[in-house]
Amino acid sequence: MAADSSSNAASSPSSATAAAEKPEPELKSDMGVDYTTFRDLLKAGEWEKADDEHRRLMCVLAGEDAEDREWVYFTEVKNMPVTDLKTIDALWSHFSGGRYGFAIQRKLWIAQKRNWAKFFKKIDWTTGENGDYRKFPNEFLWQADAAPGHMPLTNALRGTQLFEALMEHPAFAPPKTAAEIQAEELAKVQDQVTGAVSRAQGEFGDLMRKGLKGLKKPDWMK
Repeated sequence: MAADSSSNAASSPSSATAAAEKPEPELKSDMGVDYTTFRDLLKAGEWEKADDEHRRLMCVLAGEDAEDREWVYFTEVKNMPVTDLKTIDALWSHFSGGRYGFAIQRKLWIAQKRNWAKFFKKIDWTTGENGDYRKFPNEFLWQADAAPGHMPLTNALRGTQLFEALMEHPAFAPPKTAAEIQAEELAKVQDQVTGAVSRAQGEFGDLMRKGLKGLKKPDWMK
């Protein structure tokens, strides 16, 4: 059950103290996006409203198509500026005392060896033995002391491609090594070769079937 949002507005003493000790993150943007409202909602401990504003901002970063449909497609993540995603993450982290944000989510995801079921359980997005997703928005915990990584929310009901794209974005993932890049390129080539071979086999099969249709059975087969 979700706690009463009216009792969750205030930050916990520890997170409030931690935020007060450090200067607020700068509201940097490569796209001219205004993060003032988002910052103020986090500062006030209005977690649910902050998450709603976060979701709107993600659509803004993804582009006009995302804004129109009001959700982000995973292929749009790569176009989001590193500067803006780091600003959003820094604000989450600052006002939650390091408890929320993409960076902590990635850290926990890696710790669970990229196993989504274990990760969702770790950040308390699922309940019960069957690992059922919490119902949005009422069953999520809009409070300062929810599980680390509980916020921000990223819709995973349609699959984890969007979440994975965010976790692997250059704003949060370490730069890939030369060996990793080479392995990825090799995998792409192998996929292309496999696809080409499969298509060639299919085309050859079609030609064989079409060619055999016009042939008559020899007398000894009748």
